[in-house]
Amino acid sequence: MANSTCVASVLEPAPTAPCADVSPRRRAIRFRPRVLLAEPQCEVRTALAQELVGAGFEVVAAPVIEALLGELSEGGPLPHLVLVPTEASPDGLDGLTLCERLRAEARTASLPVYVFSRDEASAPRERAEAVRVDDLLVQPVDPRVVVSLARLKAGRGAFAPAYEAHTVRMPLSQMVRALLCGSRSGRVELRDNEGWLAFRQGHVVDASYEGERGLVALRRLLFFGSGAYAVSFGDALAQGKPLLSPRVFTSLLLPAVERFTALCALGIPLPARLSVDFKRLADALHSLPDDVGQVIRLCDGQRTVHSTLLECGLPEITTLEVMTFLYAQGVLVPANFIAEREPSSPRVPPFFEPGGALDEEPFSEAFAAVDSRAA
Repeated sequence: MANSTCVASVLEPAPTAPCADVSPRRRAIRFRPRVLLAEPQCEVRTALAQELVGAGFEVVAAPVIEALLGELSEGGPLPHLVLVPTEASPDGLDGLTLCERLRAEARTASLPVYVFSRDEASAPRERAEAVRVDDLLVQPVDPRVVVSLARLKAGRGAFAPAYEAHTVRMPLSQMVRALLCGSRSGRVELRDNEGWLAFRQGHVVDASYEGERGLVALRRLLFFGSGAYAVSFGDALAQGKPLLSPRVFTSLLLPAVERFTALCALGIPLPARLSVDFKRLADALHSLPDDVGQVIRLCDGQRTVHSTLLECGLPEITTLEVMTFLYAQGVLVPANFIAEREPSSPRVPPFFEPGGALDEEPFSEAFAAVDSRAA
């Protein structure tokens, strides 16, 4: 492999920048994985490099692949990830050919390689699979997607059966968005509680969570799934029909997850148990929409917020919005607060019982007060 006269730029994180989330042990010793990035378009290259550097990676960036070959030569440490285009420079090397060469050498055979393609219609998927690239990404690719994939694979073998991550460092929604931008098939499975989703060539094809399947399970998995999870690749792991495309995921489901997360951050923990302060409820009753009755009935001091969200007939976000609003008004309070103040809880007023007055006209509009509070 001959070196080119093109010069690569080395970009390093600031001293205070966090290290990339590759492993806790490596992060503890200030390990900075190195990424090789070849991208002919200056603006795209700069955006990708800056996002990677901001995430704690060290980036060696160049407009052509030839400028990076010195980083792959014998005698020096190997990078932890390679990002290259399918298009070759004039009389130069293309990303798929580079990957084929890397796979042919024992020293670089398992080096993770992602390849960018400019056109969905002409993306060389069959050849990409033949040379065993880690994934083929069609431009334009959001730099945050590249960071998610880099965090998943940088510094790990390209052909591992599974890659582990954690929702604290990489939320499920971000990882799924990144996986849907690629052409691979596989499965994402939670380790600490039962739940999984299968993806195939840019679509979610199945999901399971707490007894639900399909889109409901997918939504709840992204809302509630937490802890360690594993990403496994393979066509056999992704059986099912397409449920969700990347466009729908990005435009509808991802904003819903972000809103749900913002509501959770307002201060009601999902494991909390809430009770009704009926005195405050009586004072606020005239200003409450009709449909809050089905939420209040579930806040019995025994169910958790999580259970209430699953059992209520309203969408999970709407239920959490209502609970957040009622909590801010003092209508809902921690269960132990009521137990300490009132040893015997009063009977639920009849208009909150099934078939009562509040069930006659279901509330169908958004909760404006909650919207402004959560914004």
